[in-house]
Amino acid sequence: MRVIIVGLGNVGRELAELLIREGGHQLVLIDRDRELCEQLSTKYDALVLQGDGTEPELLRQAGAGEADALVATTDSDALNTVIAMLGKQFGVSKIIVKLLDLGLRPACQEIGVDAIVSPNLSVANEILAIVHGYRWLDFSLIVRGGAKLAEFVPGEAKGKKLAELALPRGSLIVSIIRQDKAIVPHGEVKLKEGDMLVVVAEGERTMEQVKKVFKGDNGQ
Repeated sequence: MRVIIVGLGNVGRELAELLIREGGHQLVLIDRDRELCEQLSTKYDALVLQGDGTEPELLRQAGAGEADALVATTDSDALNTVIAMLGKQFGVSKIIVKLLDLGLRPACQEIGVDAIVSPNLSVANEILAIVHGYRWLDFSLIVRGGAKLAEFVPGEAKGKKLAELALPRGSLIVSIIRQDKAIVPHGEVKLKEGDMLVVVAEGERTMEQVKKVFKGDNGQ
């Protein structure tokens, strides 16, 4: 798998180390910091390029046209969004962006970004799971019981109140992201187009049951 990571801060470096540890990946790392790139080029078994990840020529040099995944983890939401747009132009099959603020989430969704992650306890592990095709974060390394966290759009549940949803035992909607605001869920909240539901479930089997509730346009 060819993976390009743009932005080598804490998240980018941790993700790179996870991928290198797995082995079998063609890894390309991009950052503006020349000194950092020189250090990482000797530390990691990867192609390290110094420069601006929003430059199409640099992404072309990185092999974006043949990449399986492009991950934008710079400290700028705007830059990450631009990188995602360029990734789409290159035809990268899977694009993941880190957003510090929810304000650009609708724009990224409109672009067709596959996954949006926000800084949390284990964002690099979350990205790694998405790279491999999993759409939820496995907290089994953080808490006992294998709890999982996932994001869903309403799908076929659009227009329903939360009280009307047949969620399985052992699952809970912990938040609803609507535009740039987080809504505390309660039974009378009606799901709308563009909502993002954050769901926690006690295990993979339970999360699979939750997925059926929101089937339709979740792309899972």
